[in-house]
Amino acid sequence: MRRLALVGCLFACAEWRMPPTFPEQAAGRPVIHEQAVLGISAAGDLAAAQLIDADGEPPSLALLAFSRGGEPTRTVLGAPPERAMAVALRLRATGHQAVPLLRPLVALEWPDAIARAAQLGYAAQAPEKAAPDDSIWRVTGMREAGALPLLIRASRVAEPAPAVALLLSDLVPGLEVELARMPLAGAPLGPELWMRAGVVWLLAGSVAAGEPLHRAVGLRRGSLPRGEARLHDLHGLAALAASEIEAARREFGRAIAADPTYAEGLYDAAVTAATAGRAEEAVALLRRAAALDPIHVQVRGRNDEALAALRGRADVRALLGMHRLSPEGIPPSP
Repeated sequence: MRRLALVGCLFACAEWRMPPTFPEQAAGRPVIHEQAVLGISAAGDLAAAQLIDADGEPPSLALLAFSRGGEPTRTVLGAPPERAMAVALRLRATGHQAVPLLRPLVALEWPDAIARAAQLGYAAQAPEKAAPDDSIWRVTGMREAGALPLLIRASRVAEPAPAVALLLSDLVPGLEVELARMPLAGAPLGPELWMRAGVVWLLAGSVAAGEPLHRAVGLRRGSLPRGEARLHDLHGLAALAASEIEAARREFGRAIAADPTYAEGLYDAAVTAATAGRAEEAVALLRRAAALDPIHVQVRGRNDEALAALRGRADVRALLGMHRLSPEGIPPSP
């Protein structure tokens, strides 16, 4: 018992010596995490300033590079401590305003960041102009899919947690897909949007009421081609469920044209081709889908009734990860 007590004491002492989750020096201090768009490249990559003023630590200010493909964010340049403090002090003084504030402060106190972004090919660009209600943007879909009129809408959502969601529709009532989402922890800022080369960048966030100041404003990335592909895919699935094969083929074709890397659209097009008796077309589409997302194809394809006839082919079984021919109606071994 004495040994157990000693072990317990050691763990308790070790925990007591660990740094607190919320440092004492942070008590009553502001918590600010804000990003701002400084420029966008022709390919849709983005340069942003980021200020972190929290935990009672000296504020940090940096120039970041965001990739259109979602690769890890890179730190391009760090601000001198005195420049970071100057920006932080100005933001602390005005931070309860529910509008983005960081970019003009960076232009005033750390113009080197904007100049460096421009040197790297990130051109300054104003946010997209929204409709009069400030939450709707009308855009044109991918040319390869017919350049259809689309609508982007920023909407507050409550589930599973408060957030502002960026939703895309093709003007069909009740049909929207989500492009991006920013959590909220207070009064929301009016969202701002940048678009280039099919990439959508959302700047949004919130400010908590009261003191000390708690402010979080950040960037989220969305793909307009992927969003449009998902819309066409949903239309195609509805047509397929109604046995409207040609309409389904048309919609899945548009989905693939909008985003050739959308494996789900390729798989659904394969199912439609198989349903129409176009076996070789179905296998070619299935092969393209499997090259992008083999797990998705295997999970859906092993028991999909529409592919029952094709599962007798060795090449299709290989795509589905089936090592032997299983009797139809009986789930294959994993």
